[in-house]
Amino acid sequence: MSQLYRHSNKFTLHGAVAGMTSGIAAAIPGAFLYVYGIWSIPEAKLRGVCPLTYGALVGASCGIAMCWGKIRNLTLAGVVGFASSLFALYLSWVIWILHLMFPSFWIFNPIRLALQPKVLWKIVMATNAEGTWSFKGSVPMTGTGLWMVWLGEAGLLLGFGVLAAIAMVKRRPFCERCEAWCSERTKLYFAPTTLPNEIKSRVLAEDIVWITKLARGDKKRAHYRLDLHTCGNCHTLNTLSLVQNLPKDRKTLVDKLILSADQAAAVLNLRMNHEMQASAPAVAVNPSIR
Repeated sequence: MSQLYRHSNKFTLHGAVAGMTSGIAAAIPGAFLYVYGIWSIPEAKLRGVCPLTYGALVGASCGIAMCWGKIRNLTLAGVVGFASSLFALYLSWVIWILHLMFPSFWIFNPIRLALQPKVLWKIVMATNAEGTWSFKGSVPMTGTGLWMVWLGEAGLLLGFGVLAAIAMVKRRPFCERCEAWCSERTKLYFAPTTLPNEIKSRVLAEDIVWITKLARGDKKRAHYRLDLHTCGNCHTLNTLSLVQNLPKDRKTLVDKLILSADQAAAVLNLRMNHEMQASAPAVAVNPSIR
């Protein structure tokens, strides 16, 4: 029966601290860029990209630091990502209010307001009653409608912060024997000449022989991709992932299937064959010769 890799849920204290510190460090300059974006972008729908990007930036920064700290616990990664994103959300409100009240001096001295959450909350309540976020010259939004917009922004920022942090920690397997991330990665591209369910079932069945018979694909076009992760130290941990990259349909079909050393060697040999095929010169054929 095929076995999929799962993190051991182990973690280090310094890894959690590093993740939080890195997230906060990214949130501070990111907050100024975020506020600048939502004030300078005229299209309301495009402004929705700002909290998404800001949250992803903070979460990715957390995740990179947690990988350095050897965090293999996705729950902890999500908690650290959420805490950092929550700090980023609070800081963005501080700077947004400063920009609203002091347009010419909003960059200076946000610390004073940040240390007074009760004052900040009173200003937010007053801003909600007065209104903001008008669409195409309409009457500024107030009350419940404005709260919904703000909650939507907060949800995007926090949600993508958590998802990015988890994704960074989850993206590579960790060799517990060497206490190191699998640093070697091999990519193989195949033409989409078979149905997704069939290639998925073949990969899960560890049918390497069948895979070697698939037509080589082009990464710039629709394709299936196999990712082989290997521990660069002991080479005993090998995982294989299958990614479907079709027009408007990109997803991971198999996530880190554990392979034996012989199966991993077969995949590496297949990569060498693909490289030889790609480097072989095209043979010109004279159409008059039969």
